[in-house]
Amino acid sequence: MLLLCAATAAEMLAAVPAGGLSHGEADFPLFKPVPLRLGREGGVACVTGVGPINAALGMGIALAQCAAAGQQVRAIVNVGLAGSFDLGRWPLRSLHVVREEIWPEYGLHDGRQVVAQAFGYPQWSDGRREVRDRLALAAPAELGLSLRETAASALDAQGVRSLTVAGVSASVMRVQHLRQLYGAALENMEGFAVAYAAARAGLPCLEIRSVSNKVGPRTAEEKDFPGALRQLGCILPALNLV
Repeated sequence: MLLLCAATAAEMLAAVPAGGLSHGEADFPLFKPVPLRLGREGGVACVTGVGPINAALGMGIALAQCAAAGQQVRAIVNVGLAGSFDLGRWPLRSLHVVREEIWPEYGLHDGRQVVAQAFGYPQWSDGRREVRDRLALAAPAELGLSLRETAASALDAQGVRSLTVAGVSASVMRVQHLRQLYGAALENMEGFAVAYAAARAGLPCLEIRSVSNKVGPRTAEEKDFPGALRQLGCILPALNLV
């Protein structure tokens, strides 16, 4: 089965079509897997809470609860909102598959930037690879999911790079610094943590984000949280999961 996760109940409820919840739950307590009608195989939905610490903790608890209940999770699908570093390239309400998550806050800080490779300790190693500040994510096809033809124009399946931060970028200087160092398209607060939990569990992770705002200082025209939430409802149909 699949484990569908989102940072907030609002994002989860926006992503799950009406009737998708097996028990009609209108609220999602943190970390509690809720049965979900998800394609042929079924699944569970879990709200992780906001930020990388909540996301990592929430995924660990949810996966442990699934294992204790005899529910075999084969992959994780992470959905939610994100900021765009360039609304001209990644506009409001656009949907993007994330192919790489970066945590720019792990490593050795030299006074200007954090350099992961300069730090003597990886976050984790399984003997074949070391995880420091970057994680590759899965494409829909790697989870055995195919895109509906009608979704081709609505969902950018080519993939983008995203940064996971604990502090949302709110200054022009910070935004320019991150763009120069990482060349990322999006900024979010949970993606790396969810992908890391998946990697530690030996599971593939698919992440899809809806652009809700410009990263950094923004005008009223450079944000649309309600519209971005509505776009989350396109993800499961696009993946042929409803």
